[in-house]
Amino acid sequence: MNENQESIRDNKRLEQLAITSWEMEVHQQKLSKIDGSGVMSLRSHRGLQNEVERVRGVAKASRSRIKIDENSDEAILLIHGSTGSPSDLTQLTNYLSDKGFTVYSMLLPDHGIESDVFPTTRWKTCLHEVQTRYKILSQAVPRVHVVGFSFGASLAIHLADKTKPASLTLLAPALHPKVSAFTRLMLTLGVHHLPMMRRWFGWNLEVLEAMEKARRKVGKLRMPIYGAHCADDQRIDASSLRHLQRKARHRANRFRLFPDGGHMILQAHGRNGLNREILEFINGGKKGRN
Repeated sequence: MNENQESIRDNKRLEQLAITSWEMEVHQQKLSKIDGSGVMSLRSHRGLQNEVERVRGVAKASRSRIKIDENSDEAILLIHGSTGSPSDLTQLTNYLSDKGFTVYSMLLPDHGIESDVFPTTRWKTCLHEVQTRYKILSQAVPRVHVVGFSFGASLAIHLADKTKPASLTLLAPALHPKVSAFTRLMLTLGVHHLPMMRRWFGWNLEVLEAMEKARRKVGKLRMPIYGAHCADDQRIDASSLRHLQRKARHRANRFRLFPDGGHMILQAHGRNGLNREILEFINGGKKGRN
């Protein structure tokens, strides 16, 4: 089979998958009333999503990961960073799954194919996909928690502003980026929204815009928030954590600033206690998952 025939075959497969996904979405609300149908639909979605990402050329290690616990009434949606993939959250995904949660570590659009190429999608497209995955989970289980890393934390804030998840965990939350004095001036003046500047900034502008708009929404959030950051993060300023502490008001909020660890906070501190702290926060003091 030549490349053209293979491309045609893959396009037809993607079209069939899109139709199947649409049909599932149309009937999802009816199915959710049938006992056990939520898990069944989630299993079907997992198979479809894996096939879509395979056809698009996403490496297996970078694909979405959906770990289903049929006995769990709680799920966790994990959202990776601006140029990463679910592989960045593997350790936490496995840990939370082992503790009895249904866990969905999603792949953002236009990510996971070439690590050295920036995405070309819009941040609002990423948010739409996050909202879709959240809806799929919330139709399968009663309570959904959201964990976001870096840019994924900004998306989690946008999601929470509309959907009200059970809790938010924001790791290296991308609210105040470390940028050059010139970029900071452009952002302050607002000229980065001009078409010429959008072409120049590209994907970086999408990320910066998502951060800017997420900062304004923190004070509106009414669910418990756990925020963790490293003081020596090279990409996101620790003032992002202080912004959360100052603006978010829930009495169950918890915040943690590590002195070191860089931007990849889970790799630095996950196994050394951060994973456990996230679990304890999500449990909200409940026993049984420790």
